[in-house]
Amino acid sequence: MESQSIHNEDFENKDADVQPQDSVDFSDEETQLAASSDELQIEDHENIDDTDADADADAETAAAHANAYDALERPALLDALAKLLNENSVQNLKGEVEAIKVAFYKKFALEQERLRREFAAQNDSDEAFVMPDDGLEVRLKELFAKYKQMRAEQAEKLEQEREANLTLKLAVIEELKRLLERQDDFNVIFSDFKQLQSRWRAIGAVPQPKQKEVWDVYNYNVEKFYDVVKINKELRELDFKKNFELKQLLCEKAEELLLRQDVVKAFRELQKYHEQWRDIGPVAAEFREPLWERFRSVTTQINKKHTDYFEQLKVEQQNNLSLKQVLCEKAEELHTTPTVLMKEWNEKTQLLLDLQKMWKTIGAAPRKESAKIYRRFRAACTTFFENRRVFFSEQKAEMQNNLQQKLELCAQAELLSESDEWKKTTDELVKLQAQWKAVGPVPHKHSDAVWKRFRAACNKFFDRKKEYFATQDARYDENLKKKEELIGEIKKFVTSDNPSDNLAAIKEFQQRWSEVGYVPMKHKERLQKEYRTAIDALFEALHVSDADRQLISFKARIASSADKHGRQMPHEREKLEQQLKRLKNDIQLWENNIGFFARSKNAEKLVQEVKNNIEKARKELSVVTQKLALLRNVKD
Repeated sequence: MESQSIHNEDFENKDADVQPQDSVDFSDEETQLAASSDELQIEDHENIDDTDADADADAETAAAHANAYDALERPALLDALAKLLNENSVQNLKGEVEAIKVAFYKKFALEQERLRREFAAQNDSDEAFVMPDDGLEVRLKELFAKYKQMRAEQAEKLEQEREANLTLKLAVIEELKRLLERQDDFNVIFSDFKQLQSRWRAIGAVPQPKQKEVWDVYNYNVEKFYDVVKINKELRELDFKKNFELKQLLCEKAEELLLRQDVVKAFRELQKYHEQWRDIGPVAAEFREPLWERFRSVTTQINKKHTDYFEQLKVEQQNNLSLKQVLCEKAEELHTTPTVLMKEWNEKTQLLLDLQKMWKTIGAAPRKESAKIYRRFRAACTTFFENRRVFFSEQKAEMQNNLQQKLELCAQAELLSESDEWKKTTDELVKLQAQWKAVGPVPHKHSDAVWKRFRAACNKFFDRKKEYFATQDARYDENLKKKEELIGEIKKFVTSDNPSDNLAAIKEFQQRWSEVGYVPMKHKERLQKEYRTAIDALFEALHVSDADRQLISFKARIASSADKHGRQMPHEREKLEQQLKRLKNDIQLWENNIGFFARSKNAEKLVQEVKNNIEKARKELSVVTQKLALLRNVKD
């Protein structure tokens, strides 16, 4: 007999996890979105941040302070911002202020997620979670309002200064015009000219719309001064040479910018060279146009690279926008199509997580569309997970019921784990395993424990069964040897002249055979055939009838029964009673048929055949009756 081992992993039904197994970090996008509210936007007031620094400098300043600010908690960040505003000029603070703002909202997002997880752990859900208001964000917005007011005041002040600078530069131009009309000593005139140039350079910026116009007028009068005033030839050539060298150096520096990989920085650097070019005086007339053409040619190339860069960037960002729109549509489709099964929810959840991962690999969209498209994608994700939360919330009661069912199955399996009724218990455990598979998922926090409990109970029984049948195999081999030896004895048995002794010997052989237990299945049929052949040979030698053989064998079976009360043979008694009833019915039918056949002509052969059947059935009936008598005579 072979054990029926069952591998538990074949029927294991892992309960679905109601939380996503993976997540995508959108903290950067969320931080930028939180920091992009109107209250926290910094207006680009003209020239506040570009007097000594430009946008790149702002970014570099923010990057330089990022690590230091990231190490600070939100209260400390606010203290740092307040200190910046109190101890520094608002000019050139934009990079640091932006860095503090971003660091604040990163910390805010981390704190919010920490509190959300704690709330969910205590309440089994984060459905009712509300971020507590600690007043820090209000203070941040107050400080930003102060900073923006300071910037506005600084912008107004700078604008007034530029208007004043415009008046001063126009005065220099007027003095330069009057200088052209003077007839004083050359050295006095030239000295005053140099003083005017120094005063011009010392005056700060003018309003942007007037900048080029004012410079053109100034440059025109400077060149006119050199052309009209009778300057000493050597002094004039020396001044022209100096200006030529300075402008030639600017041309060389500008040409080096063509090799820069960062075309934006190269463009910004070129603007500074143009400012310097304007402040340098004229060169000899024969060099003015070629030198300017050289500088202008480099400017044209850099400007084209700058334009091409932003055109390409525009195309790439538009492509990114298109890709993100597709992801939005797919995310929206996930929550608009009906979902009713937990498996479908889990599959869709994984699909959405994959969409989120794809989103992170796509570059920036156009600035004016970036926040809008992200809000759309976030809204689709939020709606999906909200619908998912509602679904699993509704499943909670069912899952609790499933847990109770599985706990009951665990209890039943544990009761069966100690049973020694191997076949019956195996069947019952198989049924329990099928029931386990049919029960739906349980709450995630109980899933692993209840499964391990059920599996342990099943494993305990099947391990015991495996161990038992491992020892049975050795007994089967021993039984095989005993039965082969017994067949050998039967074949060698020599009958005596005493029939009773011979029958007693046959009965003993039969009883010994019945008392030997099971043998390996592959030898069972062969042994049974050899045994039957040997016993039948003895019966033939003793001229024992078939009926007597049956009774002798039946008595031996009863005698070898482990339970002498006959309770191990209820099926045998029922079988004999049914056989007895069938034989009586057959005999009665055949006897009736004889009367019918007797009235027919030429029926002798058919009647004789029926009589033979009746005789045979009566003999069989006698054997069955005696077997039943033997069973009835077994003492209670």
